Amino acid sequence: MIKTILRYLILLFTAFILFNCGHIESLPTISESEQADTAYVHIFPDWEKDEFGFNTPKDVLVGDDGYIFVADSGNSRIVVLDQAGMVVTDDEFGNNFQDLSELRIPGKENIEPLQLSQDSKMNLLFIDGSNQIYAWNQYFNNAGIRYVSKEVILYNSDLDEYLYSDRMDSLSYYLGNGYILHDAILDSSEELINSIMAPHVIFDGNDPKNYEFVDDYGDTRNSKIVDIAVFGGDYSNLLYVMDERYDRIVKLEYVVKQLLIMGKDSSVSVAFDYECIFSEVATGKGSGAGFIMEPTSIATDISGNIYFTQTGGVYPSHGISAGSYRTLFDPLDEDDILDTERFPFARNIGVDYRGLIYVVDAINNIVQTFDSQGTYQRNIGTTLVDVDSSAVIEVADILSNPEAIFIDENIVYIADTGNSRIVRFQYSILTQQNLQDNQVP
Repeated sequence: MIKTILRYLILLFTAFILFNCGHIESLPTISESEQADTAYVHIFPDWEKDEFGFNTPKDVLVGDDGYIFVADSGNSRIVVLDQAGMVVTDDEFGNNFQDLSELRIPGKENIEPLQLSQDSKMNLLFIDGSNQIYAWNQYFNNAGIRYVSKEVILYNSDLDEYLYSDRMDSLSYYLGNGYILHDAILDSSEELINSIMAPHVIFDGNDPKNYEFVDDYGDTRNSKIVDIAVFGGDYSNLLYVMDERYDRIVKLEYVVKQLLIMGKDSSVSVAFDYECIFSEVATGKGSGAGFIMEPTSIATDISGNIYFTQTGGVYPSHGISAGSYRTLFDPLDEDDILDTERFPFARNIGVDYRGLIYVVDAINNIVQTFDSQGTYQRNIGTTLVDVDSSAVIEVADILSNPEAIFIDENIVYIADTGNSRIVRFQYSILTQQNLQDNQVP
C-alpha cells in the first residue's frame, strides 16, 4: 500500500518539477490608478508590549496562510498572531505552534530570533546572528510524520534497472531522469521524527560541505548571518544569506535530506525534508554600487532581484539583478535611493508586489518608499501637521528605532522595536472624495 502511493506521488512530484522550474515572472508596472494620490493609513490598534509582552521584537512576517510571525528576540520566542491580532497556539486546522513559544535547538538554549523568512515548503526560517539558519516546518507539524527514509530503491523501466541510493541529495536528479521510487527503507523512530518536527538547523556553516572546496572567498565556519531572503516557489526555492563577517551575499540551494511518509490517520502522502548548502557568492565586499560593506538587511522581489541595506560603503541602500547580479540603479542617473545623504541608518528593506521599495530609516524613525526605478515617493510613520502649495510638514512621532518591515498585499507591518510593538499601515489610493475628507484644516 505504502509503496503504491509512494510511486504515484513521486511521479506527480517529478512532473511538477519538470514543468514548473525555471519560470520567472516579469516585474509588474504600477497602473495609472495607482499613480494617483496615495497614502499609508495608520491601522489601529497597535499591537503593544503591554498586551503581548513583546521584548525587543526584531522582525515581523506574514506567512502564506495569513498568520503573522513576530521574532520576539528578548523573550527567545516567535509569537504567532492571526489577522485580528489574537495570539494563536493551535487552531481548528490542525496547526500547533507551541514549539515556537520557547526556541531551543539541540546544543543551544534560548535562541534569540533576529530575522524571519518563509519558503514555499512551509519552512519558517529564522536566524540568531550565528553561522547557522534554523527551520520549523508548519506542514510537517500539521500533517504529522509516520516514517522517515534515508535509503531508497529506484527503478528505471526503460533500462529495466534497479538502483539503491542512500544519497538523498541526488534523488531529484534520478526522479527527473527516468527513475521512479520502487521501495524505501522506513524508520519510525520517535526521536528522529521529533527532531524533524521541532525547530532544527537547516543550514550549518560548520558542516564541511559548506566550506571545504566550495567557499573560495570566505569560510562559513566564521560567517555571521544577519539576514536571509527566500526566492522562488514550488520546488525551486533559493535562499540568499547576508554574511556580515565577509561582507557578502551568499546563495544557498536546497537539497533533499530525507524522504518523509506523512499522515496522522488512514491517509498517506509523501514529502521531502530539505537542508540548505552553499552554492555561490552573489556579490562581495566593496564600497561601490552593487557591492557590500557592513550589511544590515536583504530582500528579493518577484523577479528574483536582490535589494540590500548597509552601513558601510558609499550607498546605504542598493539592489542587484537576478542571476547576473548587476547593479539595478545607476549612480550617474542620480536615483533618489542612492542619495548618500538620505539614510543615516538604513536598517531594513522590503519590496511589494508592485515593485515599490521600502527602506526602514532607523535614525529618523520613518520608512521611506521608492518606485521600482528608485525614485522617492513618500514617508511612512509620520504625522502630517501642515501642507500648503509649497511645502509638506511631517513629524516622525509614531515609530522609535524601527528595525524591520514586511509588506503583505496592501498592509505594511513594521517592527517598532524601540516601542516593543508591531505597527501597521494600509496602502490606500485616495479618491477625490477622500482627498477632501483628509485635508488638513
